[in-house]
Amino acid sequence: MADTKGLRSKRTNSSRIRPVCGTAEEWLASAHPSPSVVCEEWDSIAQLALIPLGRGFEAVRIPEDVVHAFVGSDDPATVNAHLAESLNGGPVIRDPGFHRYYALVPPGTAEAWRASVAECITAGTCLGVPRADRVESNGGTRTSYWSVPMSRPNGLCTAADVLTLVKVGHGLAREDES
Repeated sequence: MADTKGLRSKRTNSSRIRPVCGTAEEWLASAHPSPSVVCEEWDSIAQLALIPLGRGFEAVRIPEDVVHAFVGSDDPATVNAHLAESLNGGPVIRDPGFHRYYALVPPGTAEAWRASVAECITAGTCLGVPRADRVESNGGTRTSYWSVPMSRPNGLCTAADVLTLVKVGHGLAREDES
């Protein structure tokens, strides 16, 4: 991973000290060739940084209907709690604008991923990763936020847990359609 020195004491243009770019946040930033750029993007109005996938983590892009069928609800608090339990606290990003969830998984997952309903995205793709304190929808902007926040460095979802969610949720979503 990239050198992350100097990320902890960053101030924004408004002279407020931004949330500490440390621990899990620092680990996420280290997947970018220039970690300080990630912190600058998290300080932007969108509070979202584009981080290249494949080096530190990959992401499984899951349609919201699959997640909601798995959980049996579309209530954000219910979905978040159920995902946290089902994925053993593994991090999940919610993208309400495109009706998707992204479960963060270890590098190499894409090579063996075999669930066509949910794509595992890797090298060659960047993911919009919200700042660590973005844990709920931002009203009308529909920008991404953490459905299940990353609690520790390298604390990713297991591919097996995500695959179970995808297969069960897809089966239930198909039942709902009939």
